[in-house]
Amino acid sequence: MHAESVISDDSPVQCGRLRNVSFDYVNFDGRIQPGEIVVLDALAERVQTIFRTLYDMRFPLSKAAPIERYHGDDDASMRDDNTSAFNARRMTGRAEWSMHAYGVAIDVNPVQNPYVSFGEDGEARVLPASAAKTSMNRLDERPGKPARPGMAERVVDVFADNGLLRWGGYWDDPIDYQHFEVGSPALVARMVDAPPDDARRMFEQYIASYADCLARAPHASHAAARAACVADALRE
Repeated sequence: MHAESVISDDSPVQCGRLRNVSFDYVNFDGRIQPGEIVVLDALAERVQTIFRTLYDMRFPLSKAAPIERYHGDDDASMRDDNTSAFNARRMTGRAEWSMHAYGVAIDVNPVQNPYVSFGEDGEARVLPASAAKTSMNRLDERPGKPARPGMAERVVDVFADNGLLRWGGYWDDPIDYQHFEVGSPALVARMVDAPPDDARRMFEQYIASYADCLARAPHASHAAARAACVADALRE
């Protein structure tokens, strides 16, 4: 990964704490393909569950390859509609490390689920640009138009139930429809500092706490309960 500019000596997580997760997925032509992404060791089992569930749902992915294939270039990965996770890079337009640099975030089908930011004049910037005319309208069931598979809204619960509670589609600026992450910076910091087995236990406790909140939530709709329980988990 050093050779492919995906990781450096000052990256917050080094190779020893990363794991490759391999899985099968269904592509947009209905064909079964092999996929692979790289995540923090504490997340590996849950990420395996996520992609097994997506396969069982026949939720399509365009591609799923480690970011080394793109020499660490996130824009190139997005343009290629690649689902990916670890990449030791900064947040888009900021100095802080991205959650991808800790191996605790996954981007899903970027062309179907673009990243949208807004300038001071209100002008929208869409990444990848090819998504601007196809994926900005997030309604799926529309008169006279075919369904659009691969949209992240369909799998928010799959990711949340396995610990990636924070979805970029919840945000106002930027809006990052492709992005799912653990979400609690305090938890991520503790997991990175802890031995792998301890980190895994912390992550499972986080997931169990969210599930318990959902079970007890008095809200009328599941979406409202999920929003409240995600907000509660992120206060940590």
